[in-house]
Amino acid sequence: MNTGVVSMRYAKALFTYSKEQGMEDAIYRNMLQLMATLQQVKELAAMLAAPTLSKDERVRLLCSAVNASPVYEDFMRLVVDEERESLLIFIAHCYVSLYRKEKNIVAVRFTTAEPLGEEFCDRVAAEFAPSGATVELQNVVDEDIVGGFIYETETHRLDASIRRRLRDIETEFIKQNRKLV
Repeated sequence: MNTGVVSMRYAKALFTYSKEQGMEDAIYRNMLQLMATLQQVKELAAMLAAPTLSKDERVRLLCSAVNASPVYEDFMRLVVDEERESLLIFIAHCYVSLYRKEKNIVAVRFTTAEPLGEEFCDRVAAEFAPSGATVELQNVVDEDIVGGFIYETETHRLDASIRRRLRDIETEFIKQNRKLV
């Protein structure tokens, strides 16, 4: 079966159940923590796939990776019982997307060469927010962009960095010089 289809089914089921329990906010935070942990600790996926770990140990491991709520723990037990641990990162992404859509939240990643101040972050969030939406702004510092910024949401990307402009100039320069040769 398709990874995306299965992941979305699990995420929808978790979202519906967590809403019924009034725990969707806690599960959202748990899923964000799980995504960050799975991305930062590459060995975690290998540990979950190890046949030497019992199902209970896998559930404990997944719950210790975050501040586990009771609903999260129940869901992890289901995922482990159904042997769907390899889909956890996809399930987490799907849940986060469902939650943000339901709560009208737009995640914005704003990459700059220097860290932004809180006041500037608030202005950026207000400027780039669709009307009525709440903005979750993540400021990423990447000195390699030299200056300017890169604005990213789930559906848009605007690269106004000096690094991109320099690449454009280099590409144009190469094109012009090839014509001369």
